[in-house]
Amino acid sequence: MSQKDSETDQKRVVYAPQPAKISTPPSVLSVELSNDEEVEWQWTHFPNCQSVITGYKIVGKNDVS
Repeated sequence: MSQKDSETDQKRVVYAPQPAKISTPPSVLSVELSNDEEVEWQWTHFPNCQSVITGYKIVGKNDVS
């Protein structure tokens, strides 16, 4: 395996942001990403000002807006 192959095979774990005002953990705790990927967290906002992570989307680093 070449050095370039080993670099692209490496994974990293990105943990979901923890909500500030809620004791229940998010439904998504973490995702595993390649070096050329990023995660966009999907939030649900409630009328009582609480927000939690309810999903995610994996995108290429060049696709992040």
